[in-house]
Amino acid sequence: MDHSRYLVGVDGSSPAGAALDWAARHARRDGAELELVHVVDPEAGMMGIDLQDEAEEAGERIIREAERIVHDAFPELAVSAELATGVPAWTLAQRAHDGDTIVVGTGKTGYASGRLLGSRSVQFALAAPGSVAVVPEVDLRFREGVVAGIDRAETAALVARRAAEEAKERGTRLTLIHAVPPEAVRGARSRVEGPLVLAAEAARQVADHIEIRSRISTRPAAEALLDASRGAALLVVGPGSTGPARSPIGSTLHGVLINANAPVLVVRP
Repeated sequence: MDHSRYLVGVDGSSPAGAALDWAARHARRDGAELELVHVVDPEAGMMGIDLQDEAEEAGERIIREAERIVHDAFPELAVSAELATGVPAWTLAQRAHDGDTIVVGTGKTGYASGRLLGSRSVQFALAAPGSVAVVPEVDLRFREGVVAGIDRAETAALVARRAAEEAKERGTRLTLIHAVPPEAVRGARSRVEGPLVLAAEAARQVADHIEIRSRISTRPAAEALLDASRGAALLVVGPGSTGPARSPIGSTLHGVLINANAPVLVVRP
């Protein structure tokens, strides 16, 4: 796969460490550059020059430690780093170009912890112009399979192609899931299955040798995707914008991000 850069937000936290590891592994796999970004809260400067200086010095230490971790694990990887000031989500988004993937960590790993911990991942999905990977703190060593959430015909091929690329790179199966209201399955079957058919065709064009499964679910979409991705290595979804307002992200993506139990890759046209 051709990716310009992986931009990962680092802040010294455990979730950021999970994101750093994920981003470094994928940058090495794709032959892409890895850029580390630490964002200093501008409110530190409002409380005095000394606090601003302390925040920047702490940020430099965080970046140096992140660089050391990456160099020790992946000495051949091209790494750059930047210390910036601003709102993390928007500051990272401003640094992303076409083909870049923003990677952020989240301490949220399921429904039990509530919505607050996953809210920052929603901010990144809103701000980013392109792909965003949200990485929870989960052990991925024994996970397998890529799950793709197929929303509508307009984005079915886009999501399926990227998911198939990821499944191909991992040498694992791909599961395509299309969630519909229960009453929809009592109607014309071909209309319900349309997005899945398009997605499967697009996936086979990318990776015709992997196992591809297609599934229709009558459960709420976010619930169906979270359940399917519980043991998966990756969940791939589109932005899911719906309705006349064309909001930047749909309700399904919002629900998935605040309750992520596997790395979630959000892809955009």
